[in-house]
Amino acid sequence: MRRAAWNRSPRLEMMPLIDVVFLLLAVFIYAMVSMVRSYVLPVDLPTLATGEERDLPAVLVVSVERDGSLWVAGERARLPELVGRVRELRAREAGLSVLVNADAAARHGDVVRVFDCLRTAGQERVLIVGKPDDGSASL
Repeated sequence: MRRAAWNRSPRLEMMPLIDVVFLLLAVFIYAMVSMVRSYVLPVDLPTLATGEERDLPAVLVVSVERDGSLWVAGERARLPELVGRVRELRAREAGLSVLVNADAAARHGDVVRVFDCLRTAGQERVLIVGKPDDGSASL
C-alpha cells in the first residue's frame, strides 16, 4: 500500500502562482502611478465652452492663485524667476508648452502679467486650463 502512494504524479498548484503574479502587478501599477509628478495646484478653474483636450509632450504648469501668488511647476515663484525658468526649459525642450492654471477669481492684471512674462521669455505656445462648460454657465 505504501508503494501506491509514491506512484502518484506531483500536483501543481496554480493559486499561489496567481496570487504572486497579481501582487507583483499591483505593486508595479502603484509604483508607476507614484512616479507621475503633477504640479497642478488646486485652484477654482473658470469654465470654458470652446476648450479641447490636448496631449502635450513637454509642459510647464504656471498657476495664478486668487491672491495673485504665482506657482511654477509646484514651487512658489516671482515673475522674474518665471522668465528665467521658461528660457532655461525652452533651451532644453524645443516643443515646450506652458499651461496657465489661473483661479477664476484671480485678478485680470495678475494673469496678464504672467502672459507678458511668458512672451518676454520667448514662449509662443501658451494654453489656458479650464473646466468644460456644461451649458449652464451664462455671461
